[in-house]
Amino acid sequence: MKKLAIALIFAIALMLPGCSLLREDGEPADADRLVGVYITENYIDSFDFEAYVQDNASSLSGGGEISREDAAKYTRRIYAEITDGKTSFPIEGIAFIAARYEKDGESCTGSDYGDKLADVHLSINVSDDMETTVLTGKLFADSGAGHMSAYCNPVYQQADGRVYLVPGEGVSANMGSMTHSLSESCESAKKGERGYGMDITLEVEGRRPSEKLAVLLYSAEGALLSRTEYAPEEMPEEISAEGAAWAVFEDYTADYSGEPQVIRQLIAAGSDEGFLSLHLEPGESFYTPRTTYLK
Repeated sequence: MKKLAIALIFAIALMLPGCSLLREDGEPADADRLVGVYITENYIDSFDFEAYVQDNASSLSGGGEISREDAAKYTRRIYAEITDGKTSFPIEGIAFIAARYEKDGESCTGSDYGDKLADVHLSINVSDDMETTVLTGKLFADSGAGHMSAYCNPVYQQADGRVYLVPGEGVSANMGSMTHSLSESCESAKKGERGYGMDITLEVEGRRPSEKLAVLLYSAEGALLSRTEYAPEEMPEEISAEGAAWAVFEDYTADYSGEPQVIRQLIAAGSDEGFLSLHLEPGESFYTPRTTYLK
């Protein structure tokens, strides 16, 4: 028996119109497995209105609304191309997927996610009767305009390995953060064979753009050795300590109300801890995160 659950948890957020999970002739087939979500800025409308009109012409003269059942029946799947384990849909968006692929003749689960995602973790929990894949990650959205939104479109994988998406639900918020959770489980009908499960959690956090970044290097005695400023898009992934014992990373940005603020983080030289900075490409709504280490 297949069970599907969707949870949307968000702070100061407003639900947007969504669509049920669909397939070519109804909901996803029992053999199709949930393997992730494809994140878009806007709602994906794949409703086949021409086919709907052809099949229901005799009953449309009286007007009315399209039922949820008909919306499911006439919504088309959008298939992806897969190359070397990477999923490509014909729609701009961000992949957040853990599908099964063949590698050296063996089946394996691999994560596929875009460069907009941070703190991505993939784990597989195995029990006597269930194997559950857990996928978590974080996305930073621009809240500078006072509004942010994201649509999480469920992605399924067929028994033949093909991957497709169906229109999903959207959430919107003026500030703060929101969490989208999607899970599915299916018990095996065969004795001695494990069922499968999929748990997906995506946190979307609103942030104001950074004006500039700065790195201050200090000696072990606390003397300031240097101070270097960077544009967000020019922040390197590694900074040489050059004899410094530690550094202060500064992010000149704004708080939720738009008031200027400076976020500071202290990191010791050679530490595994990194400084997360965010860069927003012109015209985009989601940041590209970058982690910088002091070596």
